Amino acid sequence: MAETTVEIEVYGIWDEAPATSSCGCGGGGCGPGAAPTQTMGEMFDSLRASLDASDIKERCSLRFIDVIKDSDPQVNQVRQLVETGYSLPLTALNGKWSFFGGMSNEKFYTKVRELLAENAGDGGTVR
Repeated sequence: MAETTVEIEVYGIWDEAPATSSCGCGGGGCGPGAAPTQTMGEMFDSLRASLDASDIKERCSLRFIDVIKDSDPQVNQVRQLVETGYSLPLTALNGKWSFFGGMSNEKFYTKVRELLAENAGDGGTVR
């Protein structure tokens, strides 16, 4: 039986910092003394390094789609979501919109483990 993989697609603009986010995804700029905001590319690289160092690295497929430079079927939908008020980066997990406005390595890790457990059908154990 093949192991389940979670497909992580991050849509953003590689060289730009996200707008200040209130979604709690670690987009930066939240609260007093917030650290300088990273670009979306730097956030993606940090996420990749975090997942590569984790116990689920072999169970994730991670890709960044630059909405300015790349051609992808979802880019038009991303543009529509941005026009309705969602902030980049927008992230889909297994094709379902899950995060917007920032990237939190811890939140991604937790959500990916939840998805892996759901797909394993064992109520929470990820092997």
